[in-house]
Amino acid sequence: METGKTYDVAFTTGRYEIEYENSVKCIKKTPKSYRVERVDGTTRLIGQDSIMELKEVVGFTTPRV
Repeated sequence: METGKTYDVAFTTGRYEIEYENSVKCIKKTPKSYRVERVDGTTRLIGQDSIMELKEVVGFTTPRV
């Protein structure tokens, strides 16, 4: 993951649990984890070793009203 880019992420949170975060922006990288920001402004910490699938979102735009 690179800081400032937007991703769709699938990662493990427990032995049998998988969570998905869509359109999250990487805001900080540490030696063992990433801090990501959701569209609503909340943040979450994701461990580097728990990421199962990572897809960069290219051309992400906000919808028009």
